[in-house]
Amino acid sequence: MKIQTSVRVEDRFYKEAKKVFDRFGLSFGDAVNIFLSKVSMEQAIPFEISLPEENISHRSFERIWDNDEDSAYDAFLSK
Repeated sequence: MKIQTSVRVEDRFYKEAKKVFDRFGLSFGDAVNIFLSKVSMEQAIPFEISLPEENISHRSFERIWDNDEDSAYDAFLSK
């Protein structure tokens, strides 16, 4: 059985994430269901959450990538 719910999300993050979901052929609801199923299976948030170090300047939710991840991420975005 499915339930309907609503969430308030930042417009910018929604639009950016929606572009990624579209490339995978996923709706926003599909992506949320994948996230919720991973939380359920792992009994945890399925990615690391941490507070930024005070001496690192960054915008909200910015991901700091190492060199290998940078290359993979850039290649993914250029498709």
